[in-house]
Amino acid sequence: MKMNFKSILIIFLVALLGGAVGTYGVIEINKSQEKENIQTVTNQTSVVEQVLYTNDHTGTYIEAIDKAVNTVVEITTQAEVTSNGFFGPSTSNVTSLGSGVIISADGYIATNNHVVQDATSVNVKLQNGESYEATVVGSDPKTDLALIKIDANNLQFASLVDSNTIKVGQEVIAIGNGLGEGTTSSNGIISALNREVTIKNYTMTLILTNAEINSGNSGGGLFDLNGNLIGIVNAKTSNSGLASTSIEGIGYAIPANTVKTITDEILQNGYVKDRATLGVKIYDSSYNYYYNIEGLVISEVIEGSAAEKAGLQTGDIIKSMDGVELSEFSQLARLLDDYNIGDKVNLIIERKGERIQVSCILQDASN
Repeated sequence: MKMNFKSILIIFLVALLGGAVGTYGVIEINKSQEKENIQTVTNQTSVVEQVLYTNDHTGTYIEAIDKAVNTVVEITTQAEVTSNGFFGPSTSNVTSLGSGVIISADGYIATNNHVVQDATSVNVKLQNGESYEATVVGSDPKTDLALIKIDANNLQFASLVDSNTIKVGQEVIAIGNGLGEGTTSSNGIISALNREVTIKNYTMTLILTNAEINSGNSGGGLFDLNGNLIGIVNAKTSNSGLASTSIEGIGYAIPANTVKTITDEILQNGYVKDRATLGVKIYDSSYNYYYNIEGLVISEVIEGSAAEKAGLQTGDIIKSMDGVELSEFSQLARLLDDYNIGDKVNLIIERKGERIQVSCILQDASN
């Protein structure tokens, strides 16, 4: 695999596939938030009423953790996962653990898309031990964010920092259930801002931290020394398969401003509006490698999508779009960023060995 400075191998903190217990991330955050720092919930048009603005970093680790811990929850999901083995694709049931951060008193929780993606059930456990079945309000693969809801009230929830005000070198705390060991906290600094990273085919602008991030932290929080939420942890750098190389201190978090914008969009619409979409799901690169296929193999055509209306089918191989040859989904995702809803694109697809040209009118995700 070719790699450059902006295209590094990221693991999404998914531990096990194929029937064992996987760990996405578990973060739980302690104790009481002082009244003056608690945000209020509005009339279901915004998850949080306002972002708290602060450049005051005078708190201590003890105070910050004490404030933050009860705002983070453990998420357990059940899912059916298809993997490619010696005898071809097989499906297994997988239990995985992740984390979320409570962002409203009435039970809205922000987490990673990859924590709840394709889940058949989602269970949330609070720091006090109470458990709830959760519903997925909506998710956004492009930013790796999801919004889930539990039927609970009067919950302690995180105060969000304006992530445009944070500084390189600022001390931070990542809190979560690292490696399934229970609630753990790790300290560090913000190492870089606005770091562009490609993860699971989508290019994101993230916060880089050297606070220790482990499997079990996905969906949990990165907090400042006042116990306010700077971002949602979603990834770390792997060792690129080199057994003798150990990489630590390169973890990533989705900025709080992005979290607020996306969760508000999901709350209001169930998805993020005004993005031109094709409406297909694509098999990952291991499928192409196993079957020696070049191009993007469609694993699912979304009902009502531009792809369905254009006649695309499961199993079709997208070879190019508007003359640009495609070998990875990340290429398609980047291309779509330059199109608007209603634009026409011309695809070359391969179906049962025959090449066909197909025109699609791009749509909003809801159509």
